[in-house]
Amino acid sequence: MLDDGVRTTSSIDQAELERRVTTLYAKEYSLGGFDPDDEGLLLDRKVHAKYLSGGLGSLPSGFISLDASRAWICYWITHGLALLGATLPASPSRESVIAFLASCQHPEGGFGGGPYQLAHLAPTYAAVAALVTLGGEDALSVIDRPKLHAFLLRMCVPPERGGGMTMHEGGEVDVRGCYCALAACHMLCLDKQAVAEACDMVGYIRRCQSYEGGIGGEPWNEAHGGYTFCGLAAAALLGQAHRLDLDRLLRWAVRCQGQVEGGFMGRTNKLVDGCYSFWQGGAFPLLAELLAQQRAQQDAAGSGSAAEGRGGAGDAAARLTAAQRLCALLLDEGNTGEGSDGEGGDGGEGSAPAGGAQAAPGGAGGAGAAPDGQTLKEWVNSLPHLSPRAAAERHAGLLRQQLDAAVEASLEAEEAYVAAKGGPAGGPLQQEAVAALQRAADLQQALESCQQHSEALACGAATLLDAVGPRLEAAAAAAGGGAPEGGRLPQLYDAAALQLWLLKACQALPRGGLRDKPGKPADYYHTCYCLSGLSSCQHYSGIVLGGSQNRLARADPLCNVEAGRLAAAQSYFAARQDAPAAPQ
Repeated sequence: MLDDGVRTTSSIDQAELERRVTTLYAKEYSLGGFDPDDEGLLLDRKVHAKYLSGGLGSLPSGFISLDASRAWICYWITHGLALLGATLPASPSRESVIAFLASCQHPEGGFGGGPYQLAHLAPTYAAVAALVTLGGEDALSVIDRPKLHAFLLRMCVPPERGGGMTMHEGGEVDVRGCYCALAACHMLCLDKQAVAEACDMVGYIRRCQSYEGGIGGEPWNEAHGGYTFCGLAAAALLGQAHRLDLDRLLRWAVRCQGQVEGGFMGRTNKLVDGCYSFWQGGAFPLLAELLAQQRAQQDAAGSGSAAEGRGGAGDAAARLTAAQRLCALLLDEGNTGEGSDGEGGDGGEGSAPAGGAQAAPGGAGGAGAAPDGQTLKEWVNSLPHLSPRAAAERHAGLLRQQLDAAVEASLEAEEAYVAAKGGPAGGPLQQEAVAALQRAADLQQALESCQQHSEALACGAATLLDAVGPRLEAAAAAAGGGAPEGGRLPQLYDAAALQLWLLKACQALPRGGLRDKPGKPADYYHTCYCLSGLSSCQHYSGIVLGGSQNRLARADPLCNVEAGRLAAAQSYFAARQDAPAAPQ
């Protein structure tokens, strides 16, 4: 972090985290170089499954603060086990977990965090997702769909009162409610549009998008990774994500990936946290899908039949468009030339990539296109004003200049004070001399901090992976038939760096579970969302760091439930006629 000499709790903690992470990476890879198939990158499935299974029974008294989150604990554990491909423990039995979740269902619809608790949108999502994950008629039939849909409609805030959804009767209104309600509707094959129209949901989400580009919990709030995923996914579930300013959203999200650590931070200038591997990382497959939709629309509006016979021409055009948009976004050019027809302000319907695809030839793609033979990532790294290490070195040079000037000013102030013999102690000249000396000390500290950050970048995740990037991409293409799940699209973030962070820094071994960051203990929440982020990253990018044995089950990118179990549940609910169904 370039803290400009203004030391805060965050900047001090960031420097310590960078020290921990670079020490960890350097210890493993400084001598023999980085090997993406190294055994040290193994995801220890058995120990993590054992850790998760231990949370389904009785918990220590310290968990009493999570009494209103017991439905969530069931989801975190069942979903984590499903991603690992692990079975539920024999005790407590699957039937007892189902019975517990049934006891959390409110008589008037929806679920509370525990038995006899108020119905709340957050545990409603968690309970539905857990029951879908458990699967089978005995689990799915627990859910009273008509009453749940009626509960969701009651939580809608009318547009004339601001729109959005209240989390519970008399509760707060924020973007989480929009997502939890729509994801539950989607999993249960209920009418999403009726809920969205009752509260002007997309209009509310748009008002929550901040000047940074991300989405806050409420209008005028700071952009936050969790709320950004919730808002984007809710709009995507309605097919209206194009109404958001997706260019600004992507620009903000890309810049939240730590160059040293490889993981994502949840807010600007905050520390990287393992859980944001899903909340931030999980937004990119959605953005890639929107870019795919844009490509299809461009193909349909273009020469169509002529392009059909040329096979790769459509892909080349999409890559050209992506390269142009990337240039505009990274260089902060306001007009990308590819704006949306919706209501997203200056944003476009598509997204711009942050590296990984073949760029357009120089000259053909406008002012910012990459030259022949370079990937977008290589081109970005070659630009001195965009390279993180170059930025740190440039900043250090500026600090040296300021420090030299401050030292000179300090000496002059001291000479003036000494020359004024007999001046009063603590007078203006002495105060000026002390202030000048303090300014020089602050700049010296800022320079040292900047140099430490530059050294951290030299052995951070992005640097370690530079040499093996082509090998990873070739392996991903070979394993996926040449097209990762995101389609033939540029990768929008550094997928290998994120996986390195999760596998080397977030596994809490030998006890098991995954954690926020080194130095923190594992917990069920972080275990669930670190695994969710790892799964999302693998299936979106096609890259599986540590070898194929690390590949996790695929989760639905919108609902974060194992994809096969969601499909089975939707088939079950689609055949039932007991609740307002989603329009076909």
